[in-house]
Amino acid sequence: MFKKLVWLLLLIQISLFCPGHQSLAEEARTDVQTVLPEVTTRINLSATDINRFICYMDVKDVVFSKEKGMTVKIMGKDAFIKFLITKEEDKTVYAQTPSELFFVCGDTVYSIIAIPRRIPSQTVKLIYNGEKIKENLSLFKGLPYEGKIVKILRAALTGDIPESFTVTQANKEIDIFKDITVRLTRVIYVEGTGLKLKEYLSNLTGDNARLELNEKDFLRVELTTQPVAVAIDRLTLTKGETARILILERKTGSEDYAGF
Repeated sequence: MFKKLVWLLLLIQISLFCPGHQSLAEEARTDVQTVLPEVTTRINLSATDINRFICYMDVKDVVFSKEKGMTVKIMGKDAFIKFLITKEEDKTVYAQTPSELFFVCGDTVYSIIAIPRRIPSQTVKLIYNGEKIKENLSLFKGLPYEGKIVKILRAALTGDIPESFTVTQANKEIDIFKDITVRLTRVIYVEGTGLKLKEYLSNLTGDNARLELNEKDFLRVELTTQPVAVAIDRLTLTKGETARILILERKTGSEDYAGF
């Protein structure tokens, strides 16, 4: 049905197509951040104020390096993190060194790299998708990494999407090409794998009657930040036709489902 299903990318090649990604990911956020258990998550925390972490059940423990200069207080489902502020020759010194934090909520462990910033107090929600994670782990059991990639792409291309996948609808135009339009239509999250899939639709613009497409053309930071694989259902796009572009990428960990 699809002549060319998957084009796999070497990880060393991916980094060349994603300049500036780290700076974008490290922008300060003042809304509620979310963290999933299957990935190590880098998040910005306030170096000046108290930060709040919210668990789905009582926090059993928070493991961290005390020499990094932090205080932790656990109160039921909440944990409060404060970076220490010191004085040197009458000068206020704020923490700058990233610190590892491990939150134990029930039987789930969340791994976080906390980056102190001169920003307001942050609220972080520790998300639990236990049932979906279990179903997906069973679905991909015994498959190599490449097999998981093919299975996810095939599910999206054929429309046979497991209920354990989380599908978020979208309608966002990405104006980056002269000869074609690109519109994000949905994002599929596969909990337990650290992967998500973005689906774009593309049409010809202007007087163009025919255009050859290449997967590498869509490795743009406006479309993807940590790509793993690209699939296109037609490599030759003609007037009146619509191409589907699927980009499978790693989740950043700090994103929520509404942020794409």
